Amino acid sequence: MTEKEYWDDFVKKSGLEDEAKYAGDFGFEARGFAGTERLASVLAGKKTAAFFSYASFAVDNEELPLSDEYYIVLGADREPLCIIKTTSVQVLPYDQVTWEMAQKEGEDSSLEEWRQKTRENLEEEGDLVGFDFTPDLKLIYMEFKVVHR
Repeated sequence: MTEKEYWDDFVKKSGLEDEAKYAGDFGFEARGFAGTERLASVLAGKKTAAFFSYASFAVDNEELPLSDEYYIVLGADREPLCIIKTTSVQVLPYDQVTWEMAQKEGEDSSLEEWRQKTRENLEEEGDLVGFDFTPDLKLIYMEFKVVHR
């Protein structure tokens, strides 16, 4: 099924029609096992949030996600797996992320583990995109729920 067919099926079954704002697709970025594990966590309802660097959106001049937007989550072969709806979006510094927020990402066993892993990822991303990691680096925190499978 194509993305358009998947979206049209969701709109028809949900009855939302013009109320549903399709914001695009979402792939959870990681390749191999890590990506498969993240997708399984989303589908199981364990992963209900994601973090992104604000700098990456700024460098690509992309619009930030907003609450009440819908995204088609794609698998490794770009096949539609589900549709998520953003329920909350915040911009906050890395050093103000709470354990409650990090826990919703569903990947780490403590805030310290989240901070270490996320810092490493942000440092790698900064090398590619062109920013330096600092504790007050702005992140986009997006909470979501699966609304269609």
